[in-house]
Amino acid sequence: MNRTDKRVHISLFDIIFDILIIAASYGVTIIATTHIRHYRSHTIWYLALLASFCVIFFLFMMAYQMYNKSKFLHMDKLIKNTTLSFLFTSVTIFTFMYLARYIFFNNVFLLIFVLLCLVMLNAGKFISKKLKNAPIFEVRVIYIGDKELYDKFAEFNNVSGNNIDLVGYISTGDVLTNIDVCLGHIDDFEEILKKHPCDRVVLTQSLAENKNIEEYLNVISEMGIIAQVILDVYKPDGTKWYVSSLGVYPTLTYHTVNLDPLALLTKRIMDIIGATIGLVLTAPIMLVAAIFIKAESKGPVFFKQVRVGRNGKRFTIYKLRSMYLGSENQLQELMDKNEMGGNGTIFKIKEDPRLTKIGSFLRRRSIDEFPQFINVLIGNMSLVGTRPPTVNEVEKYDRHHFKRISIKPGITGIWQTSGRNNVIDFDTIVEMDVQYIERWSISLDCIIMLKTLKVLLRSDGAH
Repeated sequence: MNRTDKRVHISLFDIIFDILIIAASYGVTIIATTHIRHYRSHTIWYLALLASFCVIFFLFMMAYQMYNKSKFLHMDKLIKNTTLSFLFTSVTIFTFMYLARYIFFNNVFLLIFVLLCLVMLNAGKFISKKLKNAPIFEVRVIYIGDKELYDKFAEFNNVSGNNIDLVGYISTGDVLTNIDVCLGHIDDFEEILKKHPCDRVVLTQSLAENKNIEEYLNVISEMGIIAQVILDVYKPDGTKWYVSSLGVYPTLTYHTVNLDPLALLTKRIMDIIGATIGLVLTAPIMLVAAIFIKAESKGPVFFKQVRVGRNGKRFTIYKLRSMYLGSENQLQELMDKNEMGGNGTIFKIKEDPRLTKIGSFLRRRSIDEFPQFINVLIGNMSLVGTRPPTVNEVEKYDRHHFKRISIKPGITGIWQTSGRNNVIDFDTIVEMDVQYIERWSISLDCIIMLKTLKVLLRSDGAH
């Protein structure tokens, strides 16, 4: 029966090793702070703190794919991702403790534990690297292919730092070009495997062009050896891919957006928390703005418009009304004054006659966009993303423009923090959006939100 083991790439060794280090740091901290008797009356809570650190740290490490055995990470990357995971864990737990008013934790205990644990976790990466390079963990590999591809594979293996012993390669050509590493010809495949014991055989998909690859896979399977097939696949620019299964069928999935479920969950949690805080903080400002809006012109306080969200899904966006009623009907009359490029794909003019006096002020300070926190809570927008286009804009898109609506639109983004309306070329805006999509990470969102605060305070490029 064919099945897929989804946990095959998870390094249980690294998970257990990290948990033991956190537990050891906790134990050392207790010994170092024996003069502090305060924690003894709250033993359960301190144990809950230890468990929380282990669980949340594990989740962040999984988000960075630090426990994925198929990932090749150099030591600098290991240290960086471990440090970030631990810092995010500490911030998450301490923020929760502050909001929940768990003030009975001793500050000296927490400080020593955090600093000691951070140092020991990073030191542990050096130790685990040495341990995994021990002979007992060595993996013997035989490569099937020509000499040129074998040399590239060997070079890549040396750079990766994996504990792999390359037994040699089995030639698929007519000439054995190097006796030292060439184990023989593919015609003697079974005999070679019997003569040279190994843990794994690596084949290239190109082998199937000249040979019956199923025959060799069956031999490898019957001998109980692990087989890996290097896929020689087409990879479009800016596209990621992964191998999975659809029922019993193996599939190769191409995608341009981040599909990491833990990272997306973290982003959604940040959206909910950020939008909730944003609505609470901006509610008094919106109330005052509403009074001025009603006093200056007739019409509703809120402006509603259909926008295009992720993958073309339409939704209603909410803003504070900044124009006179019926202003949308005047759009065609003003199109020749449009300051944006892209054949009218985006419409912006600096002195828009449709704006009310209060509306002009609201736009300069981006106060008119505060109600979009509602859209973020609903889930059709995010705090950070691409600019939400109108239906008319999308109808004018060329093929490559559609990539910018492959994710949720955001209240702010790279374009908004790069001078906003000072960037008037539509293709440049698209390039910024695509750059965000391809580089997206939680840390990038945090950087953009900090830059947004700076832009709002200075009112850079807003009209």
